[in-house]
Amino acid sequence: MTPSRLRQGALNPAEFLGSTPPDCGGTAAFVGTVRNEHDGRAVTGIRYHAYAPLAERRLEQVEQEAQRRFGVRVRVAHAFGELVVGDASVVVVAQAGHRAEAFDACRWAIDTIKQSVPIWKEERYAGGEARFLEGTPIREVGQA
Repeated sequence: MTPSRLRQGALNPAEFLGSTPPDCGGTAAFVGTVRNEHDGRAVTGIRYHAYAPLAERRLEQVEQEAQRRFGVRVRVAHAFGELVVGDASVVVVAQAGHRAEAFDACRWAIDTIKQSVPIWKEERYAGGEARFLEGTPIREVGQA
């Protein structure tokens, strides 16, 4: 059984860097973390909201489409729920025969996740306020 790509709480990036297939000479990884500032405001944490059934399906589609487009192995995951500054919220790992394909697939995958997966970010600020960040309409994977 494949572990869920949509996970409650902070992610452990090391979990996604596991074994490297013998035909892969390049691994590229992106780890998105909760930062302590946004638009000049002190951020204390983020609550990610997701439409879980569709988000899980779209994350799987990102992996499949990256493999089709770039001929690489890709693993992705995104957190939901409460995260604090420094927590990993999204992980993309692309493994390929060469570094160029791994880098290209990694960038494509994170950009596509942002455009295609129904996950919303609610920032929490030092003063106790919270607000959802403006999003964009989601697209089908492959249209992005």
